[in-house]
Amino acid sequence: MPRFYLPENLSVGQTVDLPDNIVRHLNVLRVRPNENITLFDGKGKAHTARLTVLEKHRAEAEILHEDTTDNESPLNITLIQSISSGDRMDFTLQKSVELGVTAIQPVISERCIVRLDGERAAKRLARWQEIVISACEQSGRNTVPPYCPSSATVKHSTKCRLKAPG
Repeated sequence: MPRFYLPENLSVGQTVDLPDNIVRHLNVLRVRPNENITLFDGKGKAHTARLTVLEKHRAEAEILHEDTTDNESPLNITLIQSISSGDRMDFTLQKSVELGVTAIQPVISERCIVRLDGERAAKRLARWQEIVISACEQSGRNTVPPYCPSSATVKHSTKCRLKAPG
């Protein structure tokens, strides 16, 4: 069953107009009216919905029931990731969300090549947010991990000691 992110408060019996990006995706998937889809709000709730109207530029869905299954990892993991160049940052975000990271904090390290400023930073942050949402749709997560824009700069390397059990 296809899953889509819809950041709205939904209730059983409600009919919702789906946004353009979901309508395009439904048409690409060749979903037909009266088929079921899953809508999740990014805050832990998912709803099963039936498509009542599906046209080229418009779709409506009726909420059938709320799914209370908790798909989140019991581990509370925050990823602190230095901004990497090219598609590596995209890949890192995607896989970390799919694996269950609960929060993401990008940092600009001393040796970081990528420098984000102004319009370029806004575009990159919007792209990364799309990747995080897409990874949640793919992996079955109902909670979108918070993505904190980088304001931290790491200038000095910190020494960490890892302790393994045993």
